[in-house]
Amino acid sequence: MDTFELSLEAIHDIDAICLYLMEREGLRLADHVVTERFKVFAGMADLPNIRYRRCDLTSEDVLFRRIFSYLVIYQRGGDPIQIVAVLHAKRDVGRLLAQRFDR
Repeated sequence: MDTFELSLEAIHDIDAICLYLMEREGLRLADHVVTERFKVFAGMADLPNIRYRRCDLTSEDVLFRRIFSYLVIYQRGGDPIQIVAVLHAKRDVGRLLAQRFDR
């Protein structure tokens, strides 16, 4: 049984992060960050409700989990949990989430 499912947008986020890291830091770091991220994704389903909300960023019923400099945004309550975004914390996360949820 899968413990998490990535939205198409989250897949694009991860691809963009990986390409950015490969260009600037090399393949080794990019691979490490992506590998660690997927380990965390798999473990999030065990305790999906212990993360935090960010009402300052979105009114949607999602939780946030920080991994390195990135925020993983996911919907709880499902099996598997639904990861809707993986965004660098310095980006305009509120605006990006508004664009995704207003569709």
